Amino acid sequence: MQLLTKKKLAMGAAAAVLMAVIAGGWAYAQTDSRLVSKIEKQFPNTKVSGVDCDKGLPGICEVTAGANVFYVTKDARYAFVGAVLDLNRKVDITDARLRELAAVNNAEQRINGQGGQVQQAAAPQAGPIRKINVTLPTANAIVHNAGAPIKLKVFTDLNCGYCRKLHEDLKSAKDIEVTEYPMAFLAPDSRDKARLALCAGDRAKAVDSIYLGGEVVAPDDCGGADAAVQANTEFGQQNGITGTPTIVRADGASQSGWMPIEQLRAWAKGAQA
Repeated sequence: MQLLTKKKLAMGAAAAVLMAVIAGGWAYAQTDSRLVSKIEKQFPNTKVSGVDCDKGLPGICEVTAGANVFYVTKDARYAFVGAVLDLNRKVDITDARLRELAAVNNAEQRINGQGGQVQQAAAPQAGPIRKINVTLPTANAIVHNAGAPIKLKVFTDLNCGYCRKLHEDLKSAKDIEVTEYPMAFLAPDSRDKARLALCAGDRAKAVDSIYLGGEVVAPDDCGGADAAVQANTEFGQQNGITGTPTIVRADGASQSGWMPIEQLRAWAKGAQA
């Protein structure tokens, strides 16, 4: 039985960017290996790629895991997932770091001849993006208000605060059927949360509990849940989804970010016009 609780809760330019990787590796080598071990013990499915305790955050270390960033205290007792803001400089430190990591990853891909654009986890963004033809099966999703006349598909990360806000708003919108595809974008445990939600007997109830920081109980044998989360995440990356929530209406038009429920309903009905 699995249990999730609150506690678990252009080449020259490219080469120049890669110097950041070398520098990052040196900083990582200077980090106490015991701290890395503690972090990886708490997040067994996460491979730590860097730790920096000299970011100017007193008592806090920045942890990078692939394209993700989170923070821990120096004793690895507490972890912080989400944006860190410098209120004096009015700067989103986390967003700036994520952009740096994305630039490094893109440079590596260009040097390796892979091309493409590595998508990063991002805060919800205003404005529409291109149409998305969602070909994922509903087996990969949590369906809310099944059978309601207005149809929306939503790509979420269960660590996303705006996703939670949208989720709460849509609870009272009984005229909107929501097919929610959980992805692993924002934090090391996003994958675990998504997998457990898809494993649960009552998926909608499980999502409620996860967003509220409660417990989720699921069977050990999750069938294809891991593959479903991976498919959702890859679909998002391949279709330019860089922010959560990303909402797709019946005609494929999409919108990234939260909007008030009446505005969302009017936008969703636009597919019927």
